[in-house]
Amino acid sequence: MTVSEGTFEKIAILVGDKKTPMARPSTHAEKLKLYGLYKQATVSDSANQRPKRPGMFNIDGRMRWDAWAACDDMSQEDARQAYAGLAKELIGKPVEDVLASE
Repeated sequence: MTVSEGTFEKIAILVGDKKTPMARPSTHAEKLKLYGLYKQATVSDSANQRPKRPGMFNIDGRMRWDAWAACDDMSQEDARQAYAGLAKELIGKPVEDVLASE
């Protein structure tokens, strides 16, 4: 099943909304994975689009950069699908409803 850009954006809004009920709490690693997949799906699959890795004192920036860099081998479509799968695992029914309406 492919995830269209419109469906992906709806899922991203659900993930970003603090009022969306979660099926289970997410870990820090899962949040970073969502970030990396989102950036890969929306910005580009080209490493040339990504800025330089942040300095060693910017720990959060480095972790986000590393999460995005870990998705380098994925196409934008694969990143959208992986993002939707992880979001479905974390949120559950609201994401399933969006995917069913596609």
